[in-house]
Parts: sequence; structure tokens; C-alpha cells
Amino acid sequence: MEPGTVQVVLQGKTFVLRTSEDPADLQSIVDYVNHRLDEISASGNLPAQSVALLAALSLAQELLKDRQALQNIRDKIRVKSALILDMLDVSANSGDNPPAGGMSI
Repeated sequence: MEPGTVQVVLQGKTFVLRTSEDPADLQSIVDYVNHRLDEISASGNLPAQSVALLAALSLAQELLKDRQALQNIRDKIRVKSALILDMLDVSANSGDNPPAGGMSI
């Protein structure tokens, strides 16, 4: 096998992939995809192409949900950061020290 290529097995079929990624990371991805394919295959007698398409849809749905969750976290961090900066601005401009108990976030 050429350098930068990795041999993987998906649903019993061997593929040689060209990659710059760590082979162990790629194998983890392959294992994850195989697990999803096995779950879908077990749900009924479906042709391989249907299993692959359903797995692709399932993985895409998972990805989009995770992206939305990450965006929600980023939005919350942005809002909290703005509030903290405003509190620091007010404190710095008023010359007051924060309350003894600190600020509540």
C-alpha cells in the first residue's frame, strides 16, 4: 500500500482510502459508520444501497442536530460574554468595586 493510504472494511467490503488523517482516527470513523449500517441492516431486509442511504440520512441528521446544539452554546457564550463586559464597563466607569460576594452570572 502507498504511504498515505489506509485499508478499511465497510459492511464487509474492503476499501483503500487516501488520507492525511491519522489511521486510528479514520478507523474510529469507519467503526462508527459500520455500527450505524449494522443497526439499519438489522431493522429489516433492505438492499445495501437503501441501507447506505438511510445511514447517510441518519448521520446527516445527527450532524445537523449537533451543529445546532453547538451554535446554541456559542450564542449563550456570546450573550454571557457581552453581559460580563457590560458589567466590567459599568464597574470601571463608576469606580466602584464589585459587591463582596462577587458577581452572579
